[in-house]
Amino acid sequence: MVNTQAPSAEQLWQFSLALYAKVQPLCLQWQDNFGLNVNLLLLLCYLEQHQLSLSSSQLQQLAATLDSFSRDFTKPLRQLRRNSSQAPLTPARQQQLKQALLKAELVAEQLEQQLLLAHCPPLSLTAKPLIELYLVVLNVDIPTLSGQLFDLRQALQQQR
Repeated sequence: MVNTQAPSAEQLWQFSLALYAKVQPLCLQWQDNFGLNVNLLLLLCYLEQHQLSLSSSQLQQLAATLDSFSRDFTKPLRQLRRNSSQAPLTPARQQQLKQALLKAELVAEQLEQQLLLAHCPPLSLTAKPLIELYLVVLNVDIPTLSGQLFDLRQALQQQR
């Protein structure tokens, strides 16, 4: 019998670390340009790889659930980390601050994934292009990203 359950927090985290290492520039570009949540993208990649699916409305609900946590916690930590070089500190102290903020940001990222899994609805056993579905939710012009989508799917294939 095929498991239609969402992954465990540890399964998703380990999958995410491996995939993110291969597609980090793409993820950060989509995050900065389209407001994409990288953790939601990584969950969708996991689901696609396991031929599990969500409906468009379920995807929108997950995105909305994640949005307030991300807005209140993860994004401010990210912004502080990115601006840490402007702190009136010695370069060594700036680096120390940046590393502490990065550590806190990673904890927030893990909590985002746990939040996603806690609110993940029952999954269906249908192969559906969830990544494109998410980009549509974000009002992204998908044809302009065809090369990047190909690269993402290639990296995903290497995860098998």
